[in-house]
Amino acid sequence: MKPRLSARHEWGSVPAPIGFAGRPVSIDRSRQLCRRRFLATVAGGAGLMILPSARTAFGARANERLRLAVVGMAGYGAWHGFGESLHTLGNVRYAVSCDVDQRKVQRVYELWAKRAEEWAGSNQPEQRKAAAEYYGPLAARKPPLYADFRRMFDEAADQFDAVVVATPDHTHAIIAAAALRAGKPVFAEKPLTISAHEARALHRLARERKLPTQINTGGAASRGFRRGVELIREGLLGDVREVHMFFSRGGRNFQSPPRGRQATPQELNWDCWLAQVRWRDYHPEWINRIAWRDTSIGELGNFGPHTANMAFMALNVKDLWTRGSRGERIRVTAECSEANQLSYPRWEKIRWEVPARGPLPPVAFTWHHGYPPDYAPGSRQLLEGILRDHGVPETEFADFLPSAGCLIQGREGLLATTSHNTTVLLLPEPKFEHVDLGRLHTLPAVQNQYQEWIDACRGSQTPLARFEHAAPFAEFLAVGSLATRFPGEPIEFEPETGQITNHARAAAFLEYDYRKGYAI
Repeated sequence: MKPRLSARHEWGSVPAPIGFAGRPVSIDRSRQLCRRRFLATVAGGAGLMILPSARTAFGARANERLRLAVVGMAGYGAWHGFGESLHTLGNVRYAVSCDVDQRKVQRVYELWAKRAEEWAGSNQPEQRKAAAEYYGPLAARKPPLYADFRRMFDEAADQFDAVVVATPDHTHAIIAAAALRAGKPVFAEKPLTISAHEARALHRLARERKLPTQINTGGAASRGFRRGVELIREGLLGDVREVHMFFSRGGRNFQSPPRGRQATPQELNWDCWLAQVRWRDYHPEWINRIAWRDTSIGELGNFGPHTANMAFMALNVKDLWTRGSRGERIRVTAECSEANQLSYPRWEKIRWEVPARGPLPPVAFTWHHGYPPDYAPGSRQLLEGILRDHGVPETEFADFLPSAGCLIQGREGLLATTSHNTTVLLLPEPKFEHVDLGRLHTLPAVQNQYQEWIDACRGSQTPLARFEHAAPFAEFLAVGSLATRFPGEPIEFEPETGQITNHARAAAFLEYDYRKGYAI
């Protein structure tokens, strides 16, 4: 039977021959993989229509230009979503900029100037329009620039309607919280927070303010992600008891802080870069966003928000954070190469044992992380065994175990998904060959995560990856990272109250002291 959807007919622009991980494969290999029934990557649908009757905080401005304040303007999400792709988002304006490092700011300015000059004479009408309406004006008159986000809110709040946060990991939460308190919708880069306390604070603010919010995990906007969530919720896999997330990059495992005092670059506001974390003299090695416990939750914060996102959402784990969860606890245990209180271990294996949520049975999430090409010791063999049990021949293991991905294991079958959960594959394949993979049944199709949030600011549907989902997810990950401080020591975490009930030393790391002048 000819498959309805193959690797050559994906929803994105990735051409064959491409393997499950998105990496090139041989032509012979690609022919074999084309028989696989993939549901892949970017959402192909148009943005949602905005009805005149839509009412939100910005419903009255649905036909006016939405003014954005972009904090961390050269950060990955801000660069791709709002620096170089601003013209694709409709009637929006880059109104205010904020970045602690003006060396990075120049990169954005240079792009705008190049676009303004080159696209003005383009033979493509859409590029000429973008140069005239967006990049030309930005190059000619740069938006006001602040180094300190607090000054931006104090002095320029009337100049913008919504806030983009793409700063280093440790400042996502305090800037997002400031935006919500100022009555501004906010789009924040992942990880949403670096502590459980920050996640809980943002969760409370999001529920109180009821403004459009979104975490930048682009996979959640893809058709593949949304259809995967639907399939799991429809019960296609039966009771899901195990989720395995894997990533092979390895922790930095620094044994000592940077040595020596160096002159702070003139273009860098070091005080604002540090923000709420404890003071230390400038050293360029501190600016390593996933190396240090003070400013990150390591690679778990880097790829955990991608690889575990589908499972956390589809299995309704966030329900444990709602009132009435009756004191249910998540048991978290970590294995590591060593306990490192300054940096992150070379390899780590973290297991969350999640209790039942309504009719859904208990499920265990396991994060496998280590140096390439492996994950934690023994993890690859475990994952290969799961694939073998679901009909995958050994010759194809590499295609299902790339550098990052996730296996969601149910009583009736296995769902394999890639790093950002944009592609799903059901196993064993013969059992699921008649499943409709290509059409969303209950969740809306969106153009991308940036447009989804912009549309929500104008009165459209609430984003799927809003803070009411992202904040409990961030707390879940933060407690997992905390457990690596105490390898082999089980931690009992109560989502309803945000407390660790059995381990006083671990509980002390649920939050940290903020420097004077900064607060969540």
